[in-house]
Amino acid sequence: MKRQLNWEEEIKQLFPKSSMEFLVETTKGLVREVNLDNAATTTPFSAVNQRVAEFLKSYGSVHRGSGQRSITSTKDYEEARSKIQRFVGASLEDYVIFTKNTTEAINHAAELWSNIPGKVLVSDIEHSSNLLPWLARNEVIQYRTNSDGTLNLTSIKEMFKKHRDIKLLAVTGSSNVTGYKPQIHNLAELTHKHSAMILIDGCQLIQHEKIDVLPNNDPRHLDFIAFSGHKMYAPFGVGVLIGQKKFFDQATPYQIGGGNLAYISRDLKIKRFNRVQTHDPGTPNAVGAIALAKSIDIIKSIGYDRIYEYESNLVRRAYKGLSKMEGVEVYLSESGLGSIIPFDVTGIDSRLTAEVLRDDYGIGVRAGTFCAYELIRKIKNISDKQDQRITEEVERGITRNIPGVVRASFGLVNNEEDVLRLVSAINEIARNGIEHYSQVYRQDTSTGFWIKE
Repeated sequence: MKRQLNWEEEIKQLFPKSSMEFLVETTKGLVREVNLDNAATTTPFSAVNQRVAEFLKSYGSVHRGSGQRSITSTKDYEEARSKIQRFVGASLEDYVIFTKNTTEAINHAAELWSNIPGKVLVSDIEHSSNLLPWLARNEVIQYRTNSDGTLNLTSIKEMFKKHRDIKLLAVTGSSNVTGYKPQIHNLAELTHKHSAMILIDGCQLIQHEKIDVLPNNDPRHLDFIAFSGHKMYAPFGVGVLIGQKKFFDQATPYQIGGGNLAYISRDLKIKRFNRVQTHDPGTPNAVGAIALAKSIDIIKSIGYDRIYEYESNLVRRAYKGLSKMEGVEVYLSESGLGSIIPFDVTGIDSRLTAEVLRDDYGIGVRAGTFCAYELIRKIKNISDKQDQRITEEVERGITRNIPGVVRASFGLVNNEEDVLRLVSAINEIARNGIEHYSQVYRQDTSTGFWIKE
């Protein structure tokens, strides 16, 4: 009789064995790498890799040929678009526009919104990808969150009352530093009461929790969402911008070129149709679209309830191990746990902690500001005076004092052994202290990077 797999074993089988048993050389010998940088990039599912290989067998031009390869590829590409549309609860009144990542998706939106009068409201916990595109093209107002980086609905209401010309609220679905998840549908309802729209940066949320756009006539409807495939178990190179058809139909496309316009007359008059392909110029990344659609199939088959239960159990265990440890500071409370734990080892630079985790323990994390400068300043209690000094240093090319933390981010690829290895490693690093590691590593006086002697 075949032994029934437990849930952790089932999860493990979703990924290629070569990824799950990836070996790295450390100072303690050859070990299986622990990947705790899932907020940056996730490992593609095995079935995604297989679907890509299958598609490449009949790979052909999309929307541009009469041959069977072209017909098949076009059909698969458009079916992927429809699958994504259904997955987020978008209607036929919404367009699913493919981009190469979330950053490009938000740049796309920011360019189109630049032609509409009014201001864009953003929070101070946003990733640079949901701040810089708006700053470059629109008038931006930034509102301050609470000291722990959570949103205050009352303060946002006050911003709408004070600035009557706010046209759009752009907000993260989940912080890439703390994992905090704002109540996006409540924010949408508030935004619509003030005749504005909302855009959700969903790239840190959609792999952990369902995003439901809701019908366009629902006051809690999400007008725009953006996310990336490489954060939800598909390969690099595909992102998505989803928004209302009527908005895109009245806008000049963000990019223009072959395939997205109906006709160019002899006197260079452009003729266009109101269709999603108008915002999808050139030869598309059909491979990326099909890979993302397959990852959606797998996420749906697992179910978000099981994903949440599995991941939250791991994060809770890691949090309890780290938060009770002497010499370790965790920058969130247990009640605010998501899929990310930001922390520091007292007296040890965050970048050095990440280096030691890699070199001695085979554990991959990330350290730094994570493109969320104001949130890092907030949780590290950086004063205006300190910030001014850091700014002046950066202008001189000195980056060593830019504040940062260590981030351990979890996903389906992780297991209980990963948690035990992280907690054990951090405990040992904290006990060793900076005196021990300063004998092994040297910090560059300008960049702050640590170099092994």
